[in-house]
Amino acid sequence: MPRNFENRALILQICGALLFGTALAGCDGGTFEQKEPLPLEKVPPEIMKTAQDKFPDLKFLAAYTEIEDGQPVYELKGQSKTGKMLEVEITKDGKLLE
Repeated sequence: MPRNFENRALILQICGALLFGTALAGCDGGTFEQKEPLPLEKVPPEIMKTAQDKFPDLKFLAAYTEIEDGQPVYELKGQSKTGKMLEVEITKDGKLLE
């Protein structure tokens, strides 16, 4: 086998190992967390009450559920009277996260 071909093969192997290693370095072993849409009328009343008590001027437009650190979290998106969009995260126990 020509020496030039062997050098190219070695360079390709090294590049592949570097790319693979870089990809693995970015992995933290965690799971991919995905938000699931939830109709506002399906948000538990105690969760909605917590959000409305804390942010009485927000009009809530959308809700999502997700798992954070193994616990279910409700994410509510709302719009203020000035048009600013805000996100509110509340645990199933009613604890405000954001």
